Amino acid sequence: VKMRSCVFFLVLMCSEKLLAAGKPCDLPHVGNGLIAQYYYVFKSYYFPMREEQQLAYSCLAGYTTGAGMEGGRTTCTAEGWSPAPHCYRKCSRPLLDNGVFYSTEMYFKIHQKLEFKCDPGYHTPSGGTEDTVQCQAEGWSTQPSCTKNLDSCQVPSLHHGSYLTAQQELRPDETLLYRCEEGYHAAGGNATGAAVCLAHGWSLTPSCTKRTCPALSGIAHGGFHPVKTTYEEGDVVHFFCEGNYSVSEFDLIQCYYFGWYPDPPVCEDVKTKCPPPPLPPHTQMTTGGRTFHHGDRVRVRCQRGFQREGSEEIRCEEGKWTSPPVCVGTRDELVSEEPPSLESAAEATQARETPVGEDPMALGCFQTVVSLTRLPALTWLSGSHHLSPPLMPEMQQDCSSPPEIKNALLLGPVLRSYKNGSSVEYVCQRYHLLDGPSTVYCEKGNWTAQPVCLEPCTLNVTEMNRYNVELKWKQEELLFRHGDLVEFDCKEGYRFLQAAAVSPGREQCAHGRLKYPRCVAQAPAEKCGPPPSIANGALTLPPLPQYDSRSSVQYRCSDYYFLQGPETISCSEGQWTSPPVCIEPCALSEDEMERNNLLLQGLYGNQVHFYHGDYVGFYCKENHLGAESGATLFQVQCRRGQLMYPKCIER
Repeated sequence: VKMRSCVFFLVLMCSEKLLAAGKPCDLPHVGNGLIAQYYYVFKSYYFPMREEQQLAYSCLAGYTTGAGMEGGRTTCTAEGWSPAPHCYRKCSRPLLDNGVFYSTEMYFKIHQKLEFKCDPGYHTPSGGTEDTVQCQAEGWSTQPSCTKNLDSCQVPSLHHGSYLTAQQELRPDETLLYRCEEGYHAAGGNATGAAVCLAHGWSLTPSCTKRTCPALSGIAHGGFHPVKTTYEEGDVVHFFCEGNYSVSEFDLIQCYYFGWYPDPPVCEDVKTKCPPPPLPPHTQMTTGGRTFHHGDRVRVRCQRGFQREGSEEIRCEEGKWTSPPVCVGTRDELVSEEPPSLESAAEATQARETPVGEDPMALGCFQTVVSLTRLPALTWLSGSHHLSPPLMPEMQQDCSSPPEIKNALLLGPVLRSYKNGSSVEYVCQRYHLLDGPSTVYCEKGNWTAQPVCLEPCTLNVTEMNRYNVELKWKQEELLFRHGDLVEFDCKEGYRFLQAAAVSPGREQCAHGRLKYPRCVAQAPAEKCGPPPSIANGALTLPPLPQYDSRSSVQYRCSDYYFLQGPETISCSEGQWTSPPVCIEPCALSEDEMERNNLLLQGLYGNQVHFYHGDYVGFYCKENHLGAESGATLFQVQCRRGQLMYPKCIER
């Protein structure tokens, strides 16, 4: 007995291994790529594939595999296709001013790195002279840039805070300390902050901001409004998605004291959403919802009198439902029983239906029907009786060949006729988008609603030249699917006619038609005259009689005057941008200090002038205290040349 049990156990283990090894792989979806067309046409013949079988695929123009090849192979494993067949967009060579790339290539494969070096006197964002960027699925890891080195750092204006020094310019490696007002925090998140002057600027730009919700990061295939760097409590943000995408959860979120609620949504590809589940004839759906996503399941059962052939559940996979079951009609066997005698049936009926006092035979020809469970109908007509034939199931009509759909192919061979409840599946030709159910069913001799293959858009180079536009992203293929967004850019020397639009160069392919944005020639840039002069300040260099567009000049204020606004202004379309203002300092008045019984704190030494925004420390003379607060130490801020001296009185 033990030996038999062991043998049975070994056989069972081997059987399980064989079953596990035979787990099939269905037709895969290749992102930005495709497999041979005959796999789609004869899907039922090639799929599902067994483990260890391989499948070749190729990438669309402008895309490569993860290994950087134009195509690849994937193998069927117990966990599915491995590696997952997917193609990634190539990265085009980025722009770089004041620097050079070590590579001369124009396009880069996924994960490929690109090194660059800045010109003398310029630095990378990290402060060095060389850096590396990498091509990733969403583009370059960072935008390469080279900016000019600085000999010193100018102290920027600070709102809702004050500096702990009166210096207006710091040398490299010097530290600038500042303190924020109550309810605001420094760049590092604390009430006080520090910024170090580096060769490329401040390590952290001094700032005092409210404790608010963090900035929202960009949302793929969509956007939000309004876009701010910071949001205050009570702000509401509305999210929206591009065509072929929809908001995952709530499209409105609000900023509360504890953060955003609810969490920001994402834009889901509607291709991963399934339409309402198919219901072949004589089926009922027992579970479901309004929206179905990838992985959702629906249980289907047959109506009474029908048996299910196929799986009890259907699944939403990549925007399509798996094949539903078919409900086949069954015929209950009629129970053969001896029918009642004609006389007894007539008597029972006569007693129930004949009015009192009337002779049933006087009615002449009459008919009585007796209905008994599982018995055929009994008919008495003119003194004779017969059994009516049993009820037969309704005849189920077959369907002829499925209809032809423009730009679509039928998967599998085409038959002359199809049984009631059977189905066929359509697939669109390359670049055509399937709109509607891919599977249609034969229902009582007629096919259910068929899909439509929406035509792609083909770029018209002549029209593009006519409107002075070109593709923003270079690619070899000139075809786009219905719903795809195509990004255009103006040719050099031209600008968009509707420049005020949110995305003037973005158009959507719709039913094979594509609208091209219009670009017009740019007017010659106007020059600017001498820059405006400012009170208590001057240009760092002598002014010129004329400046080209995009030129800039720099201002500086007189000693102890505080520069408010941009220290550099630019020439744009014949006009200078707004110049800064030099705010006068505060000068200590010994008369005012004597009148108010005040002394200057020792740390200020013999300092007489203070910048706008600086704090000045006073204390009361001996045996004196503040007239209003009773304090003896005071901090007074210089405001546009004015100091509000506190008053001390004798104790």
